[in-house]
Amino acid sequence: MLRSNTYLLILIGILCAGFFSISCSDSYINNVKRGGWYEYTAGFPELRLSTTRYYNEQGIPIINVSGDVVYGGLIYKQNDDGDLQADITIDIVITDIEEDKLVAENSFSESLTSEKNSVIYSQDLFRFTELFEVNPGEYEIMVTVTDVNSEKQMVRTSTANIEDIDEKIVSISEVQIFGKETSVDGAEFVPVTTYDVPANLDSLKFMIQVNNSTGFPINIRSNLKKFYADTTIAWPMSIQNYPRSSIRYQGIEYDEFEILQSGSRTINQNGYIFIEYSYGELDLGNYRLEIFIEGEHGLRTEGGREFGIKPEFYPAVKTTRQMAEPLAYIMTDKEYEQLMSIENEDSLKMAMDRFWLSNIKNSNLAEEVISLYYHRVEEANKQFSNYKEGWKTDLGMVYILFGPPWSVNDVFNSRVILSYTYNLDDPERNYLFRVSDIKGKYFPFDNYILQRKIYYHTLEYRQKQRWRTGSILTVDL
Repeated sequence: MLRSNTYLLILIGILCAGFFSISCSDSYINNVKRGGWYEYTAGFPELRLSTTRYYNEQGIPIINVSGDVVYGGLIYKQNDDGDLQADITIDIVITDIEEDKLVAENSFSESLTSEKNSVIYSQDLFRFTELFEVNPGEYEIMVTVTDVNSEKQMVRTSTANIEDIDEKIVSISEVQIFGKETSVDGAEFVPVTTYDVPANLDSLKFMIQVNNSTGFPINIRSNLKKFYADTTIAWPMSIQNYPRSSIRYQGIEYDEFEILQSGSRTINQNGYIFIEYSYGELDLGNYRLEIFIEGEHGLRTEGGREFGIKPEFYPAVKTTRQMAEPLAYIMTDKEYEQLMSIENEDSLKMAMDRFWLSNIKNSNLAEEVISLYYHRVEEANKQFSNYKEGWKTDLGMVYILFGPPWSVNDVFNSRVILSYTYNLDDPERNYLFRVSDIKGKYFPFDNYILQRKIYYHTLEYRQKQRWRTGSILTVDL
């Protein structure tokens, strides 16, 4: 194993000010990671997982396992001090894929406590990071979180391939993202475990390790790209389908992007080289950090990380503006236009309160309905998030209006049917979604589009009225 004394950390500060547009057919690299999704299942612990691999200062391969457990996804009981307490166990198992044998494992327990009853809805995170020494090879990492009070488990898996750098190669690790809230005193950088990066993490840094054992200098280039994508709210169920040529249908266009920043530098040293890219506040949207390494004799390798900047606190819905936007699904066009024209936050909140109370006329009932509505919005974000917020997707719209389907039928990964009946022939209770057949074989998102029907109009109107009057709590679809 290479025992070079060279173990460098290269800091590259980047100011995201100014950019230029570019369109290029070669807009994709093969070795790109996207972070995980939420894998949300109601009633089960929520676990978000990120794994990276690198060599430490002693030249030993390391697998870094980072995870987030959502407080609100656990079951709480009152402890002896009168606080609410959830108990979890976390089990990490690493298996050598080629030899099919266990190489490392760890298990630990945690008790999460809170004085506030609101913890059962909290999107705050318990974070953990564990490091494992391994040999070069290909591994499966399995992480299990068990909620002791409910005895329910969530299992997430990942893989890691660690090259033997004695083989005179250049390799690049996964790109790891860290974020920090600059508005919070004493805030520290924390790992980002999903594709989505909430905008309140407004200071980002990206860490990679380049292993150079060739004996030659290498050139490292980087691009930060932002892609053109749909950001709009789903259309009503009963109007025409999205035009095939529209960005609503395509979702995200990898041939349309902006390069916000490029960089290049030559590294003369061999060994384990950590490189850090730092960015200031980025606008909402979809991005890719690309890393290209080139050396003598035609040597070339590449890596990257795609990520999306979502609204602050995402997938939670906390701010007044965030809570106003999803009301589009139960308001008339005129009501919604008037609501969104209000700029003052206090006035906006008062207008939202008037909307709910003028229809429901009972504050306690209104509180229950409002709580259910935004619970659906957050669940839609966790289940259907892609290049835009989950609540804005067609699947998210139907889920918010009608709730969890009775069954979900996936047909060849190109069609999904949400059924709100056991009669699969009922045209008014089964909703078909098709994946848009956009160009580009590397499209990473399942852009499921509702097949709209004119006869959905009455059904959609009736469901909106149930929300507006509060009868949604007692009446099924």
